[in-house]
Amino acid sequence: MKKYVPNALTVFRGVITMVIVLLFFLDIPYKWWIVFGCFFVASLTDFFDGHLARRWGVVSDFGIVFDSLFDKILTLSLYILLIPYDILPIWVWILFLVRELFVDSLKNFCSGKGCPMPAIWTGKWKFVFQVILIHLCLLFLIFSRNVWIGSAIYIIATGALVLAYVSASIYIRKFLSFLRK
Repeated sequence: MKKYVPNALTVFRGVITMVIVLLFFLDIPYKWWIVFGCFFVASLTDFFDGHLARRWGVVSDFGIVFDSLFDKILTLSLYILLIPYDILPIWVWILFLVRELFVDSLKNFCSGKGCPMPAIWTGKWKFVFQVILIHLCLLFLIFSRNVWIGSAIYIIATGALVLAYVSASIYIRKFLSFLRK
């Protein structure tokens, strides 16, 4: 049974992402609280699916591919959905989107050539900052654009962007090294 739990968590994150996207288009009471709660649960599944798979020794090809894919779908969907709320300038969201698509393209190319690029620590921290950023943006919508939350958003967004592009430069160097071989 243990071997199915991490993948079930990954699939659940994909489903809850679709729920979050749907919620953005509904006008219901406590919408932002519900979105925040769903995103929080999705964030937890991201931590636990990989942690449990490694701990129990049940890492699978499905988990390796879909964990990363559902992370990207979750974060990129929220970047796009948050644009109209004018929490951050649109160019910040675009920089995140471009980085994610570009780095994933490099990683997928190398993986398709039999040389996968494993996650790096700056990329992992970038994702942590991005998850915190999205949580803060949702709290900003819940608490009527609280100035303290707004300030925290800019600080975390700056850290996330720095980590995003530092990790991108590392992936680019690895990609160029792969091409030279």
